[in-house]
Amino acid sequence: MTSFFSCGGLLRRSLLACCAGAALMTAHAAAAQGAERPGPIAIDSQPLGSALTALARQADVQVLFAPSLVRGRQAGRVSGNFEPREALRQLLVGTGLRATPTGERTYTITAETAAAPSVMEELVVTAQKRAAAIEDVPVAVAVVDGEDATRRNITSVTDLVDEVAGLSVNYAFGGTNYGLISIRGIGGADDYKPNGNPSVALHVDGVYQTSNAYLGMPLFDLERIEILKGPQGTLYGRNTTAGVINAITRGPGDQVEGRARAEYGSYDYVAFEAAVGGPVTDRVGLRLAVLAEAGGGFMDGAGAGLLAGFRPSVRGVVQTQVPPLVNPGRREGFGDKNLVAGRGTLSVAFAPETELTLKLFGSRDRGDTRQYDRIARSLDATLANAGENADPYEFYSVAYPSHEIDIYGGSAMLEHRVRENLNFTAVGGWQGSQRAVQGNGDGSPYPASQFDADETLSQASLELRLSDETGGRLDWLVGGFFVRDEVDFDTNWISYSALTIYDNLHQQERDSLAAFGQADYRLTSRLQLSAGLRYTRDTASYRGRNVDRNPWGISTFTTTFATTNPFVWDEDFEDDNVSGRLTLKYDVTSDLNVFVSAGTGYRGGGFDGTSIFTVAETQPFASETVDAYEAGLRWTTSRLRVSLDAFRYRFKELQATTRLSNDTNGRANVGRARSDGAEITIGAELFRTGRQSFYLDASATFLDTEVLSFSSNRVAEVLQTVGDPLPGAPDVSATLALNHHLELAGDWRLDSRLGVTHHGEESNRLNASPGNTAPAYTLVNARVELTAPGDWSLYAYGRNITDEVYFPELNGAARLVGAPATYGVGARFAF
Repeated sequence: MTSFFSCGGLLRRSLLACCAGAALMTAHAAAAQGAERPGPIAIDSQPLGSALTALARQADVQVLFAPSLVRGRQAGRVSGNFEPREALRQLLVGTGLRATPTGERTYTITAETAAAPSVMEELVVTAQKRAAAIEDVPVAVAVVDGEDATRRNITSVTDLVDEVAGLSVNYAFGGTNYGLISIRGIGGADDYKPNGNPSVALHVDGVYQTSNAYLGMPLFDLERIEILKGPQGTLYGRNTTAGVINAITRGPGDQVEGRARAEYGSYDYVAFEAAVGGPVTDRVGLRLAVLAEAGGGFMDGAGAGLLAGFRPSVRGVVQTQVPPLVNPGRREGFGDKNLVAGRGTLSVAFAPETELTLKLFGSRDRGDTRQYDRIARSLDATLANAGENADPYEFYSVAYPSHEIDIYGGSAMLEHRVRENLNFTAVGGWQGSQRAVQGNGDGSPYPASQFDADETLSQASLELRLSDETGGRLDWLVGGFFVRDEVDFDTNWISYSALTIYDNLHQQERDSLAAFGQADYRLTSRLQLSAGLRYTRDTASYRGRNVDRNPWGISTFTTTFATTNPFVWDEDFEDDNVSGRLTLKYDVTSDLNVFVSAGTGYRGGGFDGTSIFTVAETQPFASETVDAYEAGLRWTTSRLRVSLDAFRYRFKELQATTRLSNDTNGRANVGRARSDGAEITIGAELFRTGRQSFYLDASATFLDTEVLSFSSNRVAEVLQTVGDPLPGAPDVSATLALNHHLELAGDWRLDSRLGVTHHGEESNRLNASPGNTAPAYTLVNARVELTAPGDWSLYAYGRNITDEVYFPELNGAARLVGAPATYGVGARFAF
């Protein structure tokens, strides 16, 4: 609890800012009558489904409807300042449908001559840079809305693992602050250092994140998270070979509203989140949001154990000049969080057709660095494991490392309707990060090496798009993208294998420039052809040096790593690429459509960011390419939504972190690989009565991956690796959730959810041994929430309620253990 209140000053200032913003907006909104305010609406005549999604976006409301109810109907033109209800009424004139308010800023579309039918909630996504119903998007996309993210405690990208099928996280060589996200088995072999080019591109409010270091960015006050699976490039900022995670935060909205959440859980976990937003004037909106997390550490540190006071020996002689291993004593509850984050959003409507949205954000993380445990000494009697026991939640160490991670920045989005059917969008962003991270991937008091890294990252980007997105016979989009990022990272290593302390000092600068476009043309009323093209040019410069300090006078640095001291390099890289995609979608019926697609993907080459010792390691690795093929089916009725996808990827010049010729871990092109698989997603309303409903959602991803060829001068590793699965590619990953809603007397409501997630066996590196392959695991989670008429609620949850002992990662004798059974309670309030 002490660490949580050490952030109290920043938290108090954030809360005061929220309260001041709420008071200001409440004063301006007091003159407004009712819950709605008029706002600019500009919708052209188009298919009704497209018009409703466009209105939902412009008026910042939710519109629920069955796709089969609106297909074949046409909406008329609506333009002017309207309350959402009036805009919907005009939009539905002559369609035989009506809009009925069914919740706060929520409307349900029903037939005028019938009682409201049971309908599936319409999921609207912007996966193709425009609002569209999810079943009409011919790409594999999963969506987690903001409320669901809160209920599932998703506050970072890595929290999506075990919540979305087909996603995995791999830490492997770099430790728990260097996670690698993979989608459909691609990305788990990435570079764990901050200068890499991730296979999975993360976007936050339209801004591309250049480094996996930004995976630690907290996600809160979300509108939704979209996960696009497979190579992307004709619509998104930077080319990618695995997929895109697109996090979209909430905007101010057109009425004052706010929410707050407080939670307490196992291992003294405490969380607080609050947000308030709404109009300040008729043209200006403001939203402020804060998040704080503390505690939750479930590991116990047992000190150095039998290795306390140990010094290495050289030819049988104890090296007394080497400091002995210290015993830091015992520490309970290690792994606590200590995080505070805030965001401010300002929207300005200069005119009905022009709006500017500005966002500023920052986060401060001072938590413990999650530690590895080691297997029992009876199973590993080496010196490096002395003093260990069989308890997976207890570890031995000479230190309890922490980290200091600050992420900050801002973005601006300008949206302008040039004329009917022509829209211009500009998205600019700047952000940076300061990181100080300690740790080792050994899980032992006497590791082969341990590190202390200081990293400074900065990036600036600009994306421009011009589009016709009216949902007519031809939709098109063209755009340009530029990003520049710089990384300075200095790592101090204690190497007991080389009997020395040495420094790695690195600096990298990169530019990426791209032009892209896509056109969707409806050949007939049922058949649509989509074609996209992208040109990318990447350049990078990389320089640095390794310096052996040799503080003990017994260094074997030059012989161990086959290098010189100091070792200095200065290299450049450049490449360009043209990639594209063709998609054919056919509407079999109003409820069923199928699609096929073929395309290519590209990921720019660059430089290894680990400890570079030889000239060969300074040379840039080549760009990675993929040939991608996919087929899918989307079937939606009033009670059922089904998606089926099959895919086939073929990679050339696969980039991967692997064991290099001098026995260090580095990044290189290792050959060819494939990833084949299938996915299924089902959402079904099992039953609905006047007072309760029961809903099921389930998804599963099945993977068959293989290394087809492997480049190495070690014959044994070639033989061992070819035919192996890719890292971060579980054969099966699946989720299933049952959701129950019950209306009680006096407008009280009870909602409950039972979720099961399964993660199949997976390795964490190429040429993996059994000690690098984590077994499958299954987790069971539950949650129940009681909501009062006054928009406040109490909830309770349990995660891993079967208390399964599982290991998201094995790294030889070291293992990363997952959280045991945890429970918590909380309260939420909204106005």
